[in-house]
Amino acid sequence: MFSLVWSQSYISCPLRFALNEDSVGLIPFKFLDDVMSLKRVPRSGWITYRIGKHDMESVSSHSYSVAVIALTMSEIMRLRKQEVDVEQVLKMALLHDLSESLTFDISKAYLRYLGRKGSRIKTRLEEKAVSRVLADLQNDRLARTFRTTIERYSSSNSLEARIVHCADALDLLLQVIEYEKMGYSKATLDPIWRETRSKLMKYKLLLANEWSRQLQRIRAGLRSKPRQARSSRIVVR
Repeated sequence: MFSLVWSQSYISCPLRFALNEDSVGLIPFKFLDDVMSLKRVPRSGWITYRIGKHDMESVSSHSYSVAVIALTMSEIMRLRKQEVDVEQVLKMALLHDLSESLTFDISKAYLRYLGRKGSRIKTRLEEKAVSRVLADLQNDRLARTFRTTIERYSSSNSLEARIVHCADALDLLLQVIEYEKMGYSKATLDPIWRETRSKLMKYKLLLANEWSRQLQRIRAGLRSKPRQARSSRIVVR
């Protein structure tokens, strides 16, 4: 979701120093600066589910969680004698939301206002953003490698891409549980929970479906436990 409120006070962080020209060639600074900006980009789609801005996760924290979940899934699958290219999994997980350093988090609620053309517009925006960010690598060979990784993720054809898509969805389910533990409304979060579990099914990954069922039981267990009121008193000894 595009948000003027966030764009000025939270995301915008202009460089306030002059770069030494001799140092620019040592590292792809502009590319890494785009990556750093993901720490300041909120996953603003949570606004739809009435999550407060101070509790909203950032895109970079989401990407890190997805990478760890995808890595864990990959290693478990390898223990089960399945062949998985873990390097490709990690590359996809770490790069899958790279475009959001420029587009920010485009929520599904926002896309619904655009009707049938919404998904196509989102895809074009993300493709242009990826091209812009990868150009800052100033290394055509590496840019092609990263672009290929992102395209493979988007196509969802390989086992590795399906693992990362499932990790992306599982991260969302875990985040829902986290928000409910913080006191956010189950009823408000139910739609995204149901939608995400349904999305997981289409990837037909046995381990992901096993985890989804386990998370369903964990979430039900949270609701069955009486919530204890938190005391606001501070005891000084």
